Amino acid sequence: MKTERTLSADHFALAYPETSRYSNVWSQLWVTVMSTGERPVKAPSYQNSVVDELLQRDAAKDLNRINQRLSDYVNREPVPTLRAIDIKAPKLNFPEGQEVPEIKAKAFEIDHLRSAMASHGCLIIRGLFSSTTMADFCRVIDLAMEATEGQPKQGEDAASIAETFLNPPSELASVVPKPGLDFARAFHKEGGSAMCVESASISEYLLELYESAGIKKIVADYLGEAPCLSALKWVLRRPTLPINRDGWHQDGAFMGEGINSLNMWIAANHCGGESGAPGMDLLPQRLTEILGEGEGGAVFDWSVSDHAMKTSQSNNAIIAPAFEAGDALFFDHFLLHRTQYGNDFTRPRYAVETWFFGERNFPSNQVPLSW
Repeated sequence: MKTERTLSADHFALAYPETSRYSNVWSQLWVTVMSTGERPVKAPSYQNSVVDELLQRDAAKDLNRINQRLSDYVNREPVPTLRAIDIKAPKLNFPEGQEVPEIKAKAFEIDHLRSAMASHGCLIIRGLFSSTTMADFCRVIDLAMEATEGQPKQGEDAASIAETFLNPPSELASVVPKPGLDFARAFHKEGGSAMCVESASISEYLLELYESAGIKKIVADYLGEAPCLSALKWVLRRPTLPINRDGWHQDGAFMGEGINSLNMWIAANHCGGESGAPGMDLLPQRLTEILGEGEGGAVFDWSVSDHAMKTSQSNNAIIAPAFEAGDALFFDHFLLHRTQYGNDFTRPRYAVETWFFGERNFPSNQVPLSW
């Protein structure tokens, strides 16, 4: 059946309601219609290898595991330790012209991370995860956010979808009692994100994915101690457009300066640079203190004002790197960053953000869980 190539995006979305306008599936269908004029044969709504794998998991078993991970840190107090940034790091030479240090996954060694963190406060590892897996994960993020936003799927897969994509551990309500949990959920919903722990199956899937990529060893080697994670700072992201220009911040402003931390931000689609989808704005320099949060017109009490930004920039320029699906950006709680700002974004950005902390030196206000 032929269709008009001028079919609007809104009408197309109505014609294919089972796809999210922000997903790869939607984009592929849209490209087919616009390039050929042919309406494609509709594939099953959730045909995607990662979604299928999640639907086949034992949701009850995943729930028990994530509950136990939260329980492991109940009544546990952090202990000050030597932080990764306190240890003298080797000085490695990265290729000239790199404003943000980067290395290909196949060539990565732990000293690349230590050196880049010491000199620039961040490192990009290209191709750390399979681009195919992460591209498929965009659909997972769509489904998880639809579930947490109260838009459950209908149809024969509805029960399975609901059980998989919205099955938060009961322990979460205990460790984050109301109104704290309600506030956290509202904050994420407004910004276009969802906590991974809202789905025990997504959480356990990601931990297995991280293990297979060697992330647990990388993080432990860098931190100098076994890692734990954070229920509040382990997040699926699809930022709401337009992007707020006043989002500059250092996560240490609300997590504390003395913690031992490493964040892993994974791009799930092509974003940043001039891609048309927002990536990350970075000020790649080694900072060791929190700068003027909440001062001089800052929007939030934890965000950094324009005045503090200009003062901190020194000779460093703001960089917005381009990312491909599967690339990972590492940084700690002192890096100045925000979601890339711009008025001309035409596509959403998908990402998974995971904050790791030393199993002894962690921010107790971020709800740690064991790994």
